[in-house]
Amino acid sequence: MPVPESPTPALAQPLLARPFWPTMSLAVAAAAFLVAHSVLHATAVDELLLVLVALTALVAGHGLMRNRARRVAAEQEAARARQELALQTRVGDCEQRRQSLAAFAKLASHVAHEVRNPLSSIMLNTELLEEEAARCGCESASEATALIGSIKQEAQRLQHLTDEYLAFARPPRPAAAHQSLNAVVEELAHLVREEARRSGITVETRLSRGCPCALIDPHQIKQAALNLVRNAMQAMPNGGRLTISTDVAADGTVALSVDDTGPGIPKELRCQIFEPFFTSKPQGTGLGLPLAAHIVRDHDGEIGFGPAPGGGARFTITLPPSRSESGPCACSPRPAAPVEVART
Repeated sequence: MPVPESPTPALAQPLLARPFWPTMSLAVAAAAFLVAHSVLHATAVDELLLVLVALTALVAGHGLMRNRARRVAAEQEAARARQELALQTRVGDCEQRRQSLAAFAKLASHVAHEVRNPLSSIMLNTELLEEEAARCGCESASEATALIGSIKQEAQRLQHLTDEYLAFARPPRPAAAHQSLNAVVEELAHLVREEARRSGITVETRLSRGCPCALIDPHQIKQAALNLVRNAMQAMPNGGRLTISTDVAADGTVALSVDDTGPGIPKELRCQIFEPFFTSKPQGTGLGLPLAAHIVRDHDGEIGFGPAPGGGARFTITLPPSRSESGPCACSPRPAAPVEVART
């Protein structure tokens, strides 16, 4: 919604202010003349005229001050009106977007739920067919196995898609526990190692020795980090290096970062990457990064991105610290401690 122009320009020079400028100029000129004349030939008439000129100057000056005060007040009122209108516009846009996302999430949840049950049956029967084709000794067994493999692959892709839609539409509440981010990173690196190797990507972990512990749901945080890792791997189709690291800041906050050596994030896309359903990839759903951001916000954390030190992009999850007397977080933070580096 466009913001209407302020009435300030029309009030910049009020009509009452214009006649006072020539009046003031004439009064000053006349006063200067009368002062010079009275010094040489002082008469009662000169003194009277000088008083009249002074009164005229005072009236003109008073009028100028009043008009200036009115103009300033009008400009301030116009600025307040513009700010209020802009705020109302933003609030209206946010509310409309929230309602649209809520309606879409409800629809996506219903569709995903309806698709999930028959999809499970399709995958189960596909696995049975695959076993039958493996036992069959006929000539067309290899071709049938390849076709069944294609069906299974597409069914798995569809299942992953429905899982993402359900997770975005109905995210579960975090089951928080004191957990070290180092453990989350180790599990995550083990999970993606083989997939990364097939894509020519080296996985490197940098684990802080400063006890990066937080009150988190480890499964949800691992899912959020996995979405960041998959996004990073997709940015390196020709291979590269993926670095997953943890850190403890001086104020006690803990961080999990994912770095890649891809081309980085284009400037024109930076304000959209966390928007639901926005994607620059042909097969993308546009839900990976928004879901990660939603999970992090549910943990009272923040997620951000920027350039990686060695080129590419870095995504960072920042979480408030946790202190536990026992278990995996029974340690004292040492922010300046070195990191343990592992490459897989």
